[in-house]
Amino acid sequence: MRKLSYFKKNLDLRVEIDNDANVATLGEQMKGSGNKQSNLVFITLGTGVGGGLIINGNLVRGNNYSAGEIGHITVDPDGLRCTCGKFGCLETVASATGLVNLAKNNVKKNTEYSSLKKLIEDRLQVTAKDIFDFAKKNDPYAEYILDKFGNYLGLACSHLANTLNPSKIIIGGGVSNAGSIIINTVQPYFNRYSLPNIKNNTSISLATLGNESGVIGASFLLD
Repeated sequence: MRKLSYFKKNLDLRVEIDNDANVATLGEQMKGSGNKQSNLVFITLGTGVGGGLIINGNLVRGNNYSAGEIGHITVDPDGLRCTCGKFGCLETVASATGLVNLAKNNVKKNTEYSSLKKLIEDRLQVTAKDIFDFAKKNDPYAEYILDKFGNYLGLACSHLANTLNPSKIIIGGGVSNAGSIIINTVQPYFNRYSLPNIKNNTSISLATLGNESGVIGASFLLD
């Protein structure tokens, strides 16, 4: 907060500072697919996994500003080590990097011929976009990996929804550029793991503001 005081003193203006995922959440709530809902969860899937929470119309920042660390929900206790030091965080399987690692680490478990699998076995560069593109072409290994991705992300979404009871869960970040295939992959697992009343009253949708969400959301800190 020392920096905040410095800016206020030297600029003689009102200054607000917040986490980038929080302001992106505000942007999607107010001007994006959140439709000004008072209770929602925003998940960003990029190089890592982040997010923000809005409950009763207010951002949830937590006791020491650490609320909304969605990427560090444990979805696989026996999984990969995360950059945070824990094992099996959502970030290790649902970020762009995590999705690629998921594909590389499971390649020996699938015996079907696959163009994606051949790329990995030939040690060629593979991206998260490649995995989605191959899945859209019904590549069996890409579909297998996306099913695992959907399971993990659907499980994490169900934990959030069962705990917070939001009306909407919004998925954004660079990975969300894959489009509706993400919702189609996540929704069945969300339905499986969520309580009936939660499942029937929580929608999952893609973000609409892209990289503008943070800038737009930050402006609402001054309201």
